[in-house]
Amino acid sequence: MSSFGWQADGGISTIHWIKNVEAIGPYEVETTDESGGKCDCCGNDSSCVWGMVHKVDGPTVAAYWMHLTVGHLNDPGANLDLVVGPWGEGTTANERYSIALLYRQQVDGAPSLMVVDYADRPIGDGTLAATAVARGDVIGTPLAPQVVSIIDAIYEQDGSFF
Repeated sequence: MSSFGWQADGGISTIHWIKNVEAIGPYEVETTDESGGKCDCCGNDSSCVWGMVHKVDGPTVAAYWMHLTVGHLNDPGANLDLVVGPWGEGTTANERYSIALLYRQQVDGAPSLMVVDYADRPIGDGTLAATAVARGDVIGTPLAPQVVSIIDAIYEQDGSFF
């Protein structure tokens, strides 16, 4: 089984599918909905899928949204937004943080993800997560394995994209 892992790529830390990555999970992914439309810049079909990530037999640990446009998987790429932390009754945005990732399809067709600064991503507006995490606060930190494990679960269980 393939998995995500950190791999240096030309001096940039990018998440590629590699084997034998220790998972923090196990996680279950619940795909909740999707929407579609047209890209403002090119008119191609555009879609968004979203869902929740739960610890197996446990609480919800993250929500995600993948925004992609047909024909844009190399440039500019697709956006995967994560909101990590507790969800449900009695929880607030103050307990969650957002992480923005850029998905690109490599020349050989393999998927690749890169943590990016949330800059213009709607996920960083504070509504769902009070803290928007910068790229430098993920790469090479204790947060990285959790992010990789959550992304790996989404990759393995949500067939809507990838």
